Amino acid sequence: MGRGTKEMDVKRIRLWKDRDATMVSNDLIKAVIEDHGSMVRELSNTNKYGGRVNAHPMYYFLGKGPSVMEDENHEFYGDTELMYQLGGNFFCFPNFGPPNTFDGVELPAHGFTTAGVWNVVKYGTDAETGATWFLSSMNGPEEYPFTAKKIEMLLPGHPVLYSSTTIENRSEKPMEVNAAWHNTVGSPFLESGCVINMSAKEYCTAPKGTEFDTTGRLAMGVNFDDLGKTPLRSGGTCDLSVVPGMIGFTDFITGKVPDDSKLGWSSVINPNQQMVYFSFFSGPAAVQEDEIPFRFNNLWMQYGGRPFNPWAMYEGGTDQTFCLGVENSIGHFANGLSEAAAQKEVLGSPCTYVIPPHSKRVQRYGTAFTSYEQAKMGAGVQSVEQVVEGIVLKRGKSWAFIESDSTFHFLKVMEDKLL
Repeated sequence: MGRGTKEMDVKRIRLWKDRDATMVSNDLIKAVIEDHGSMVRELSNTNKYGGRVNAHPMYYFLGKGPSVMEDENHEFYGDTELMYQLGGNFFCFPNFGPPNTFDGVELPAHGFTTAGVWNVVKYGTDAETGATWFLSSMNGPEEYPFTAKKIEMLLPGHPVLYSSTTIENRSEKPMEVNAAWHNTVGSPFLESGCVINMSAKEYCTAPKGTEFDTTGRLAMGVNFDDLGKTPLRSGGTCDLSVVPGMIGFTDFITGKVPDDSKLGWSSVINPNQQMVYFSFFSGPAAVQEDEIPFRFNNLWMQYGGRPFNPWAMYEGGTDQTFCLGVENSIGHFANGLSEAAAQKEVLGSPCTYVIPPHSKRVQRYGTAFTSYEQAKMGAGVQSVEQVVEGIVLKRGKSWAFIESDSTFHFLKVMEDKLL
């Protein structure tokens, strides 16, 4: 079970007044997860130079108070809790996208799981697996009765944050839902020349009528099959697999995880630092009946196309925010649950999931952040292989190995113990 447990730690920490978090760490990575929205503020590891790097962005506009409406600058955030609390990674449920109304219920941006405060129930270290973990929970509102319980876990020697989210539908009727992990990388890990790869083989740009109409450079609502040849509005193509830096545009695409995939994944490589940020989940061919499936890899490319608050300091100002969302979901782009339910499919895959009455469904997920030795991997991932000891990223004869539990065996063990 990897290396020893001497470096394993879990503890509660204060970030700002009325803002608390849980820190979990092992001999490689450290994660700081705030109670508000269960935002993963930090996921850090050391690069080839020996310096510790946080893969997640710390937004310049991050609010420090208890809530947006208690802040004297609440209008700067559009009175939106998500923008006030925004973090590098978080679980979206039952809505993936902007606020909207579905089945008579008003849904906040990216769902109740991001808008609410999670209650940390207990935390500790497991003698059998060596895991360091904590369990948190939250309840949906009366008009949308669900309970969410989330296990965050580290294993010795694994550069991976494992997350298990169990949703219980407490109502008398089925729940049609979206779900997503909103992974976002930022500086100093993210820089020009980083390389993006995904399990998807076919893609579609955001359609007309979205928030990207006025911010984007990509052709709208166009299918394509090569990130290196993504259609532009101005004609011609661009290579989305290479991060260009701050170019003054913000765009969104979605990609279909192949139906025969046992593992869905997204990867961002920084060739200068020789580091990789790699998220993974059960693919459509491996999802069990009690699991919420993810059907899509998404790219939210925040490369400077939003000249308005809070991305810019003033209306009409310069967008200050450089980050890249490598999100994985079941949803309709990031257009919200009502649109997903109306459209039903993207690229032939369903964009909602139904949780039956009085039943539970689980979503298991891994986010790895680690350095690699073979410099040629800096050109990107061509294929991914699951092996007993972990995940192998391949490019020609070069490879990078991520020690990990890609079938989530130990996460399931902790579910049995804690739930």
